[in-house]
Amino acid sequence: MKIIFLDIDGVLNCRKTPNPRRFPYIVDKSLLARFQELLRKTGASVVLTSTWRYDPVGIFAAKYYEVPFIDITPDLPEQPRSKEILEWLRVHPEVDRYVVLDDEDDQLDDLPLFQPSPRTGLTDEMASAVAEYLEGKTDKDMRCTRLVRVVQNIYAVLTGHRG
Repeated sequence: MKIIFLDIDGVLNCRKTPNPRRFPYIVDKSLLARFQELLRKTGASVVLTSTWRYDPVGIFAAKYYEVPFIDITPDLPEQPRSKEILEWLRVHPEVDRYVVLDDEDDQLDDLPLFQPSPRTGLTDEMASAVAEYLEGKTDKDMRCTRLVRVVQNIYAVLTGHRG
C-alpha cells in the first residue's frame, strides 16, 4: 500500500490562491487537480496530517473540496508531526511505500519529505518526483535546505505545529 501523508496549507493552497472572504480553509482548484492526477497515476491513498484535522470544520472543508483521504494521523500533543506519522505507520504495517507532502519541516528529517514552497504549492515537478518515489524508481526526496529546515523546526516547536 502506498500512502501520501498530506498537509493542505502550502501544498493544496498557496499565497496566490484567491480567498477574497479570507476563509480559514481554502483549496486551490488547480493544485487539487494536480494532486488528484498524482493519486490516479500512483494509486496512493491519503492520510491527512494537516492542522485541518484538529477542527471539525477543517475536516468538513477537506471533504467539501473533495480532498480524498482515508484517515488522519493521531493528535499527539507536544509531539512533532513526525511522531504522529510514525505512530500511524506503526499500526498500519501494510504500508510499503510512503511520502510526506508538507511545506514545513516539523522534525521530518528522517522521513521522505517532499516540501513545496508555500508561494507555489504543489508543482508539476514535485508531483512527478513524488510519483517516481512512490513507484520505487528513486529514493530521492525534495526538501528545503538544512538552514530553512532548522528555522522551520524552531518555529514548529514554538507554535506547537498548529500555525
